[in-house]
Amino acid sequence: MRWLSEAEDWNCETEDTDEVFTTPFPKHETKYLRRAIPLLRRKRYAPVMEITSSRQPRVGVVGVGTMGSQVLHQLAARGIRATGFERFEIGHDRGAAGGETRIFRIAYKEGGMYVPLLRRARRAWQELGAQAGINLLEPVGALTVGDRDDPDVRTVTEVAEQWGLDLDQLDAQSAAHRFPQHRLLDGDVMLLDREGGLLHPARAICETVKLAQRAGAEVRTGSVVEELVENEYGVTIRYRRGGEVATATFDQVIVCTGPWITQNVPALRSEVEVRRVALCWFCPDKPRHWTPSRFPVGIRRSGGSNRFSFFPDVGGGVKINLHVDKTVVEDPDQLDGSVPEAYVDEVSTVVARCMNGLSPRPSALHTYMEGYTADNHGIIGRLPDTPSVLAMGGFSGHGFKLAPVFAGSAVDLLLTGATDLPIDHLSLSRFATADRPGV
Repeated sequence: MRWLSEAEDWNCETEDTDEVFTTPFPKHETKYLRRAIPLLRRKRYAPVMEITSSRQPRVGVVGVGTMGSQVLHQLAARGIRATGFERFEIGHDRGAAGGETRIFRIAYKEGGMYVPLLRRARRAWQELGAQAGINLLEPVGALTVGDRDDPDVRTVTEVAEQWGLDLDQLDAQSAAHRFPQHRLLDGDVMLLDREGGLLHPARAICETVKLAQRAGAEVRTGSVVEELVENEYGVTIRYRRGGEVATATFDQVIVCTGPWITQNVPALRSEVEVRRVALCWFCPDKPRHWTPSRFPVGIRRSGGSNRFSFFPDVGGGVKINLHVDKTVVEDPDQLDGSVPEAYVDEVSTVVARCMNGLSPRPSALHTYMEGYTADNHGIIGRLPDTPSVLAMGGFSGHGFKLAPVFAGSAVDLLLTGATDLPIDHLSLSRFATADRPGV
């Protein structure tokens, strides 16, 4: 990536840009980390001002995956002219939406601050499914199985009590009768979150993009965004598509490229770490017992290495995601798809210890990438030195279920400078420290 000179001719698309849409810099985001952004070069122009024109703004969305598809749809649904840029095909499995299925939970081990967001997200997924005419969220419940003294199990119980959630606690006899696929260990309890369920990421992204296009959004696939420049016209996106370089200029831009966020927003490199996730699918001996209606999605916390999430068979076997330290990915364009035999052995041992009726070894393996922050909470906010650009990323393995709500809050911030959603814990300002040299 290179920096552009002020005098370089960008051949910007400047039609209908006599008045630039901008919003005030949000007050709750004024303590951002300050650092150079090589990819996104800003030209000097007047400070950010309130919108002074009735003309609808034009918004560019970089990345049309988990977050980008939702952002694009919500912009278009509000009558905003929006264009999405996606480097791959819609619904690809390389990024944070990889792995076929996702868990949806209301009784949340990550903390009670997410419950209002999750309730909105549940309604949003149901509404999206109704609009698309296809089921995106299967409301089959979600299980938490594990030692009653495990911190995550305790948090799930506390969150349910705090918010009055519909959470059933099953004794060993009831658990064995209702969900015989699980082998409870000494001290284990089973909790059923009745408002939980199963999400289908690729299906959800594809259907949401269709809804966005139906509402007027444009999508440019196979488009690799190489540089952004903030100037007197707004933000110019330079991208490569089919061997050709092109540019497009927008009033505002949202960057939500998942594992590629640190390429597009280098200022986040010290805050977001890209990690590889390795998944295993096991063949069930009686497939009819492992369908979503009979084997709800969930997490396991049975002590030691018995920490994993489990997913019903939707056609390719029962998916297991072992919760261990994940391999750091230095370059998301060079994802290593191999899975070490030692890891497969470890997953197989855990499955044999905790589950009944699955094959001794996995029948399929898959890897994908996700971005993580140090506190495992995502990032939504404007970049301090380029206020016409808003970044979303680092959702740390639990962003998909909340994507409609996170997207809504980002669109609110983009258009009005504020949101009524409780997302202060996702602000960039939490990374600002006075004692950090060079910040």
